[in-house]
Amino acid sequence: MITHVAEASELSGRVVLWLDPEARCTPTVLDAPLRLARAYDAEIETIVVDQRADESGGVPFRRIGHVGLPDIPPVAYRFQLLAQRCRRVVEDAGRTHKVKVRHALAQGDAVDRISDMCLMRGPWNIVALTGTPSVGGHSVINALLANVSGATGFLLCGEALAKRKTGVVVIVEDGDRLPSMLRAAERLSQPGAVIQLVIGAETSAEHAEIEHQARLLTADMPAVAFAPIGPTFGVPGAMTEIIARMKPSFVVARFGGTAFADGRELSRASAAIQAPILLVR
Repeated sequence: MITHVAEASELSGRVVLWLDPEARCTPTVLDAPLRLARAYDAEIETIVVDQRADESGGVPFRRIGHVGLPDIPPVAYRFQLLAQRCRRVVEDAGRTHKVKVRHALAQGDAVDRISDMCLMRGPWNIVALTGTPSVGGHSVINALLANVSGATGFLLCGEALAKRKTGVVVIVEDGDRLPSMLRAAERLSQPGAVIQLVIGAETSAEHAEIEHQARLLTADMPAVAFAPIGPTFGVPGAMTEIIARMKPSFVVARFGGTAFADGRELSRASAAIQAPILLVR
């Protein structure tokens, strides 16, 4: 849980950044995972997954340094060149943010390899995607959310807008998870910035109950404000539209909540909101 992350002072956690060589890999996209890693004094470990037929003798993944240029088929060579380019962008951004970066190369099913990676080392791992995967799309996100049990959170980066009028927005769907989500929001916020809470409820009664709990929990937190947002009444996509209008710099939401219930809605929300979305398990 993020609660555990927030209380861990040692370099014990990491952000597992899945690099898609076919997708955009820019400093703007990478700002969110690097910001998250720096906030928790953690490292980033990238993983590039070659999902073609395994030609490595069955080795699921390995640490890598410099990738050479062997005599390989053009398609594989192109994949290596794209992967190298992505890693260089991450390394350059890591130096700028003063975040340690390591790399891993995997072959086989991406979800299986990322799951293996998270189970190998802890105590916490946040899986970050630079965007919706070029192969499999939102169905791959669904599989990650459902099957990577070793992940304590998921971050969908997307191409964030430069001009944001709101800081970190936290979508509150139950009071029990709010303290850990607030700790994450505090670490991600700029000094002096106000954290906006949005009550994620479908009925007036549920909204009132959650807001009451949240106000009790944040009574001594002057840097927290409640957005004047009412219940969604079950309207599909309503929460995404609400958050998009707020133009946040970062969104923190509950893993398995109703705001972004599945990979399809999460992908749509990322495109509409144009800000990183962190799901806290």
